[in-house]
Amino acid sequence: MKARKITAVLLIALLSVTMLFAQGAKEANVTLQPQSEKWVFTDSLGREVELDRNLERVAPSGNVAQLAIYAIAPERMVGWSTRLSDNAMATFLPDVANLPVFGAFYGSKANLNKEALIAANPQIVIDVGEIKGSVESMTKQLDELSAQIGIPVVFVEGYLKNSDEMFRTLGTLLGEEERGEALAEYTAEALAVGAENSDAIDTTVYYSSSADGLKAIETGSFHGEVIEYVGATNVVPATFASSDGNTSLEQIYLWDPDVILLSNPEAYATVTTDAAWAELRAVKEGRVHLIPSTPYSFLDSPPATNRIVGIYWLLNLLSPEALDEPIEEKVVEFYDIFYHKTLTAEEALEIL
Repeated sequence: MKARKITAVLLIALLSVTMLFAQGAKEANVTLQPQSEKWVFTDSLGREVELDRNLERVAPSGNVAQLAIYAIAPERMVGWSTRLSDNAMATFLPDVANLPVFGAFYGSKANLNKEALIAANPQIVIDVGEIKGSVESMTKQLDELSAQIGIPVVFVEGYLKNSDEMFRTLGTLLGEEERGEALAEYTAEALAVGAENSDAIDTTVYYSSSADGLKAIETGSFHGEVIEYVGATNVVPATFASSDGNTSLEQIYLWDPDVILLSNPEAYATVTTDAAWAELRAVKEGRVHLIPSTPYSFLDSPPATNRIVGIYWLLNLLSPEALDEPIEEKVVEFYDIFYHKTLTAEEALEIL
């Protein structure tokens, strides 16, 4: 009987030791198991894309994407869609001035060099901006591009009105949440100022991006969002979206806008000196304006983060009392945050 009790005690003790050892082994496996090196990101098209957890090498798929990525993490860029002039790159974007150029996947000047893109060995290609066509067609295009180059491609929606959320999403995507939030907060403030003053602006605007001044940006265009966002009325109807966008001087006279905005210096010279334009109300009243474009246009070309400062510039032009500080101070602040470039007030005025 005594022997049986001793045996039972020994068995219980042995079982207890075995269970403790097993528990310890289980806990060790949980603690020592390396963190997964992959995660799944759901992009703005609803596509679930498996990505490296630490994205150190990033490529843009187009001009809008490159400025958004540059604002949040320039040190991770492996190339550009398009370059500025050498002087502009050296002056405003020196830390990425020598990176290769891949071209753009979308747009009228699409010229993506897939071989150059692959050679740069990015971990991800990021597209930012408007949905091109339908969600279905864009999903198919990005899936095909990813399969062709063997690199994950994601899309982050970036219309003007949701630019703040775009930065938060990029912050999450790149593991730069704090930087993304800072850019989002600045952007949200600019959007709020634009929205708050939009009801007070009763101005009609004609905007052209061409050298002859006759390439019209129509109502509802991704390229003219700032005009409508601040409350101005674009005189070019949305129906121009179904054409090549070219208009005539006779048509502009029929629209007779309060203000003419031009992004090309040649167009500005023509409109302000050519007698054929002279009887337009905007010309006679001196309300023809060349949009600041150093290093990128404040309204467009590309329709990217540069439009954030465009909100302040256009408000100052149409309703100066809307701003609580001089426009040059807004420009200095924007260039510091988005271009990582320190300007003096004098340099900002020269840009303006």
